[in-house]
Formats: sequence, structure tokens, C-alpha cells
Amino acid sequence: MTHVRVKGFKIFKDRHGRMRCYHRATGHKIDLTEAPLGSAEFLAQCETIRAIAVAQKEKGPRAGTLGGLIKGYFETGHFANLAEATRRDYR
Repeated sequence: MTHVRVKGFKIFKDRHGRMRCYHRATGHKIDLTEAPLGSAEFLAQCETIRAIAVAQKEKGPRAGTLGGLIKGYFETGHFANLAEATRRDYR
């Protein structure tokens, strides 16, 4: 059996003896019956999932979330008027 290690993915044997593969950050599953470990299809699916994760990360925080609120505060004039040390500490 081949042992393939792909950064960002957890590949393991479950309690029933079946191999499983998940992307750690997003939780996307790769069906190893359709794309066996180490095959070109497997690596293509890994790359697709990784590209999706990078695109989601670059999108930034959504409006209405805590991340969006913080980003909005950092763009206000009030935050720009604070002392440099205070702005650095807030970040």
C-alpha cells in the first residue's frame, strides 16, 4: 500500500479499516474509491480543494461578523487619529 503525505490533508485509516482523507482547514472530503491514494486524480482533487481554501482565505472577513466589524473599525477616521503606538497595539 502506498503512503502519500500531502500537506494540509489528514489521511488515516478509520475504525472500520477504510482509508479516509480530509482537508484540515475546510473539512472537504476526498472519496478514495473514486480517486485512490497516490493517483493523478487524487492529487488533482487535493489541488482543487487547496485552491478553494486559498480563495476563501483571500476573500477576507464578511460584513456582519466580528472580523468584518474589526476591519471596518480599522478603516475609520477615529482609528487613524489614534497615536501610532495605540494603533500598533490594537492590531
